[in-house]
Amino acid sequence: MASMLDIFQYTKKDTPVHRLDPRSKMILSICLSAISLMFLNILPLLILIIALLPIIAAAKSFRRWGRSMRGLMVLVLFIVVFNTLLSAVDNPFSRSLALAVRLVALMTSFSVFFLTVHPDELSQALIQMHVKFEFAFAMSMAMRYVPTLTQEAYAIMDAQRARGVELDKGNIITRIKNIVPIIVPLIIVSIRRALSIAESMESRAFGASENRTYLEHLAFDARDWAVSVLSLFLLVTALYFRFVAGLPEWLLWALPF
Repeated sequence: MASMLDIFQYTKKDTPVHRLDPRSKMILSICLSAISLMFLNILPLLILIIALLPIIAAAKSFRRWGRSMRGLMVLVLFIVVFNTLLSAVDNPFSRSLALAVRLVALMTSFSVFFLTVHPDELSQALIQMHVKFEFAFAMSMAMRYVPTLTQEAYAIMDAQRARGVELDKGNIITRIKNIVPIIVPLIIVSIRRALSIAESMESRAFGASENRTYLEHLAFDARDWAVSVLSLFLLVTALYFRFVAGLPEWLLWALPF
């Protein structure tokens, strides 16, 4: 399940998607995520996922995305089973399936951004958007911390297996229970690391000087404008069909149970 975090890990590659400005990819991901949250029908969400796959393939990150989706399947199965059993709406399985597909669409939308934007580029993009340096630094640190968190989760899983904990066996209830001996030490290690980083920053006089200089300056060129305009156009179109015109009948298809 820890592989689910792979889509939040930057991979250094030279692709057209990587070369885009982080701000245009941020607009693209936010617009696609908003569209994902706008609909709760299976077909529109599936179309959105299929439309995103060529972008992920162009970023040469399809394998990492696939590994992350396989890790997400445990959570998807959990949502479908429990929501179907506990939901009081009509066609509970169809609604649960739509919720699961929405989660996949949401994760895929954000993966375009996180797989192709380096934490330093994110920090610089936020600063050039006149966001306070402290907030931009915190966002960059959180993004940089994801690979470390994933590696620590794998190390804890290996340690628990060495102690005889069978993490990969049993039914879904047993597997959910097996997450506890991973989550608790992971939280403790994360808190200790956060305290260590805070002490290191204080020892280096973080925030003592307000006048900062930067090595690189991001440029928003014609390709970034094209991506941003297209993203906003898709968002406005989705808003129109969601709240004014309504979706065509065939897009409202749902399972009868």
